[in-house]
Order: sequence, then C-alpha cells, then structure tokens
Amino acid sequence: MSTITLGFVESAPPWQLVSHLFPDKVGGRPAWLALNHLPPDLSCPHCKNSMAFLLQLYSPLDEREDCFHRMLFVFMCKNGVCFQPQNGVKANPFRVFRSQLPKENPYYSSDPPPDPSQATEESTLKLFRSGEVPTPGIVVNLCPVCGCPGSKSCANCKLAHYCSKEHQTIHWKEGHKTGCPNYDYLDELFRSNSFLLPEFALTSETFDKGGDDTTATDESDDDFDAEIIEGPDVSNAEKEEFVALEMVSRKETKEERTFFRFKEILKKEPDQVVRFNRGGSPLWASPCPVDPPPCSICGGKRIFEFQITPQLLSYLKLDKVGEASPDFATVYIFTCENSCPLALSGAIEGTSSHEYIEEFITFDPVS
Repeated sequence: MSTITLGFVESAPPWQLVSHLFPDKVGGRPAWLALNHLPPDLSCPHCKNSMAFLLQLYSPLDEREDCFHRMLFVFMCKNGVCFQPQNGVKANPFRVFRSQLPKENPYYSSDPPPDPSQATEESTLKLFRSGEVPTPGIVVNLCPVCGCPGSKSCANCKLAHYCSKEHQTIHWKEGHKTGCPNYDYLDELFRSNSFLLPEFALTSETFDKGGDDTTATDESDDDFDAEIIEGPDVSNAEKEEFVALEMVSRKETKEERTFFRFKEILKKEPDQVVRFNRGGSPLWASPCPVDPPPCSICGGKRIFEFQITPQLLSYLKLDKVGEASPDFATVYIFTCENSCPLALSGAIEGTSSHEYIEEFITFDPVS
C-alpha cells in the first residue's frame, strides 16, 4: 500500500530552528542551507513588496551524494490582492527555491547534527559567535527584518543591511533607532517583528493512503452508483429515490465534485498543513491538472513534491478587517525530477558550494 507524509505545526523556540539543525519549519526567518548566492530578489511580481518566508522542507535524496542535504524554501506575498486574478490572468503570489549540498561541504560538519531539543538561546549564540557553526550572514549580508539578502545599508552605522526601504523603515521604528551604533545581527536573530510570519516547527507522520485516492475519476463514481442500484438488498422504492438523488447530483459541476473529494480527504487529518509525496500525485482541489514547465537548468521533467493545505492559514494571522487577505485552497510545488546539480560558485575560503534554483509553484484559489 502506498504512503504519504503529512506535516503538522508544532511550537518550538527559534534557536531550535537554525540552519545547522536542518529544520522543517514555518515562518520566522529562513534557515538557509547553502549560505552563499542566495536568491537575490524576493519581491512579489505583482505588488513589488518583499515576500515573506512561508516554510521550508528538508528533503534529502538518499541515493544521491550531492543531495545529502536538500531543502525547499517557499515564499509568499502577504498582500491579499495578489491572490486575486490580475487583469483577468491568474496571479501567483508564491515562489519556491531548491538548494542541495553533499555530505562534505563548506558549511556544515559531516557528523550528524546535535539534538535540537537540547539547544538553548545561549548555547546557540555561543556556537555562532565562536565559529563552531556558520553564522547567518557570514557570506551574504542579511536583512534583519526578513532574513533575506540585503544590498542596502544603514547610513549611520553601515552595519545593518536591508532588502528594501520598507524593511529599513520597519527596523528603524522597531528598535534600530536606539540600537544603531552597536548593531549586531546576532543580537536580533531570534527576535520577531511586525513583518515576519509566526514561527513553528513542522513535524511529520507517514500514513497509508488507503482510501485517500488522489487520482479518483468520475468513472469510478459511476461504477459505484451502478453497484448500489443493482444490489440484491435494494428495494424498488430505494432505487427510485437513489435515481432521483442522482439526477440532482449530476447537476453538480466537475469542479464541485473534485473540491468535495478534496475536502473529505483533508477531514481525515484536519490539522495537516503539508502533504509530501515526491513523484506521486497531488490531492487536486480542482479538476484541471497542472502541467509544470521543464526544469530551467537541465530541461528535464518536473514532478510533484508536496502541497500546502489551507489549514496553514489559520496559524499565520494574516486576516485584516476591511482588507483582502491571503487565501488559497491549496498550493502545489513541483521540482526537477533529476534534482539536477546546481551551478558551482565561490564560497567560504575559496571552496565551492551549490547555489539556489527556482522551482515551480502554483495554487488553486478558493472558489
């Protein structure tokens, strides 16, 4: 029987969700895998505002030496208008990136990572300051507001770097005005702010798919209906009642039937926020399967890897009175079937490291 891995949010302190622990997590700042050549522009293609880090999944490929570590990073625009069609064209307020590293790499020890549950804020900062583990921002300047690359700098201290004027303003209002001369990125590493999404760990459980048939068709419904009507224990009155109800049911659109099945399957584990099934089939919320474009690096086929369920929205606290809020039925992520090697580039002490490649992400809006 085939299986599927489901992800659930769980409270965890931010010092247990840092890069050298290879976390699965939601919100906060990204715990980057490769620390060099990060995605340079993480602005929304529609409103041009900075996108917020949504989640990351650790998804190594055991059979590949160059994918000993492999992480997928998802970003999302917080502007609800960007989830609505733009000039009649479906918008896409999401972006997703893949990064991967071999066991021997410039950043992390080849030994297994320590137990995250034993980490404290003090011990984690001590590791960073001593250089025992790579410090966030050691290669690329990071914005203290969002944790993404920052090409702009504070005119006063020249130490704080920002991805945008918007984030520089947020940082100034929320503390940098008084702390400017003595700024240290690590001092604010575990501090939240008004831009970041709430931060959680992602835990996972593997389930037998059983009746979770994500490829069910209308024809299978027809076969089931025929069995009911012709069953030996079905009276004529029951048959007539069933036929009458079936005629009403047939008026439903294919979209409604697909979405009904989607909701019924999610009800089996209502707290799930992620469904991971690399190379499998998504749980479609609409009857129009996505045809992802080929990989931009190798030209190979992209396959389904995981999807995000609408339950995640309940943890993000994005609803605003009188304003459009981010909303979706589900988000689909497709990645290169080959998880092709990424370009090599200079990293710490002249060594080489893999970079980041953008993969394909799309979503079904709430109808």
